[in-house]
Amino acid sequence: MTEGERWLHELEAALIPWGLNHVGVVSGQAWDAVARPETTTSALAPGARSVVVVASAGPALWEAFVGACRADPQHLLSTPHPLDQFCRRAVHAATAGQEHAWFHASFDAPIPLDFRTLAVLAGLGAPSRLGLVLDAEWGPWMGLRAAAFVPFSLPLSPPAPDLCADCSAPCEVACPGDAFVQGRWSVARCASFHQVSVACAASCAARSACPVGSVHRYSDLELLYHYNRAQGRVALRAALGIPAEQDPHMGSGPYWGAWSG
Repeated sequence: MTEGERWLHELEAALIPWGLNHVGVVSGQAWDAVARPETTTSALAPGARSVVVVASAGPALWEAFVGACRADPQHLLSTPHPLDQFCRRAVHAATAGQEHAWFHASFDAPIPLDFRTLAVLAGLGAPSRLGLVLDAEWGPWMGLRAAAFVPFSLPLSPPAPDLCADCSAPCEVACPGDAFVQGRWSVARCASFHQVSVACAASCAARSACPVGSVHRYSDLELLYHYNRAQGRVALRAALGIPAEQDPHMGSGPYWGAWSG
């Protein structure tokens, strides 16, 4: 086992208790071939040979996060984006003393990466008509969380299969906003529907209709938190028994008009 392989093995083991349980690797060269100039390895981490992409699959991250908030409410109360901060804390704990270049798929990330492209290149799933990365085991129930640019040549993850090719597209049928154009989810049509309807305010009917990985579907509370941080934060506070007056943060979103552009 090489130094890099040992590092990767230890990283994966250290992240699992935090619910970051789906990891893939793409070569720096393959990423550079499609990355924007300001996000290539030479721009972000000169000398990086591999990019390690970290995701949460199924409800494990949410359960770990809620458990941490129950044990110490400051995990929720100290920040406007507590789940993002929890993921940062997980990476820091797993890589203490190391100086690899980490980037996060967070609301306030200073350097936004194209995490969906990274995830596909790293074998975490394939593109889907839902617009989400789709994995054969976890289906669409994944969250892309972080990526490390490292100086190791690591074993590359194999590409994931296209699971939409032979599917009858129940996601498209289930969508109340008719937000699919030529068999693919349309950001603009989805955003327009959200501006006039609350039918999908707390979840996505199309995502829930996907038959792949349905046993790993998020709980209603987790779905609400992801789709509407403002209402989700209120519901999470209530579930944890935390009085509203103790929380200095209101939660955010959704901003349908903002991301439609």
